[in-house]
Amino acid sequence: MLPITQMLQQLDSSPNIQDYFDEVRQRFIDANGYSAKGKNMLIARMEKLKGVVSGNDPKRVMADLALQDIPRIKRQLPATLKKQKRSKSQGENLQTYYQLFNRVMTEARNDGFICIELRLNSSKTTRRVQTKPFAVDDLTALFNGWPYSQPTSEQAEQISRDAHPYRFWLLPLGIFTGARLNELCQLRVHDIQRDDNNVNVISINDNGFNKQLKNEQSRRDIPICSALKDMGFMEYVQERREQSGKDGQLFEELSYSKEHLYSRMPSRFFCGYATGTGYIGEHCQHAKEGALNFKSCRRSFAQRLETSGIAESTISHLLGHRSNACEVTRKHYLDKPYSVLLKEALEQGLKFGVDYSHLHWQHYKAIIESQQGRSRRGRRPKTHA
Repeated sequence: MLPITQMLQQLDSSPNIQDYFDEVRQRFIDANGYSAKGKNMLIARMEKLKGVVSGNDPKRVMADLALQDIPRIKRQLPATLKKQKRSKSQGENLQTYYQLFNRVMTEARNDGFICIELRLNSSKTTRRVQTKPFAVDDLTALFNGWPYSQPTSEQAEQISRDAHPYRFWLLPLGIFTGARLNELCQLRVHDIQRDDNNVNVISINDNGFNKQLKNEQSRRDIPICSALKDMGFMEYVQERREQSGKDGQLFEELSYSKEHLYSRMPSRFFCGYATGTGYIGEHCQHAKEGALNFKSCRRSFAQRLETSGIAESTISHLLGHRSNACEVTRKHYLDKPYSVLLKEALEQGLKFGVDYSHLHWQHYKAIIESQQGRSRRGRRPKTHA
């Protein structure tokens, strides 16, 4: 136990809990290379956590915290998160808040504002559910849902779901490029390019309004394989170029938010408001186990290439996990342009055993046209300069 005089000095110099959490939050931001989304998530979590830890008392100081607070915090935190979360999908992970609290308390002890170790330890053993790739039956079911039907005019008018372009394109783009959901959602028309080797590519970059990369390794060009071209992807890109110019969004219906970037609407559509719901939940029987979601496209892409014997370094590059070794190989030892080799790898490796011959943008456009003049559901997307 600390001497009385030292305890009194500690209490006298101790900052209030809410101010200290704000200070430590800024330390974490300054010391770590958070993406914009990661930064916003940290800010939101710290805001919730400091309210619980302080008991919403703005005058309470760090030196007041004691072991007796731990049971109170463990009781109040789940209720606070349940009250504040806005949907049932991918709910706040309690363990994440425990870890964040423990990090803050480590800082406080190092700063001399608390004299004992305060930690939150979970009493529940949890097993993280790993995202799985789609099985052939899953892909067959997904690509025979309403966005990929060939309805008559009368049948098209009976489709109640709003036919946004992203609802047709994101699934095949995910399967045949391996790109992350927001990487696809934030695409601009100018990101669909023809490179110096006459290869059509999707450029994953942060050039444009509120576009972001997970990290610098994520910056890459992904060749557009013949399967996507056969579905009419290049025609769709040309339509968007004529409608909005080269700087227009590829999916203009998607709006941006600091918390969800451009992917909120697609995430809700594909994964729903709770585990095992949404478009994927409706068509994949194992989705309720929590292992199937949009990231399963990326898993399927990687697994299929690996099974086909594509080099690990090539798969890493396509996924945005590029290594220095891959860069050396690309620059010095290849007898073909790298984008040509990447396209060959995709054409060779992405054989899923699924019939895509009925998938075409023109069929989906017929559904869109049948809905013209009909009021759309949900919020109207924001427009950006």
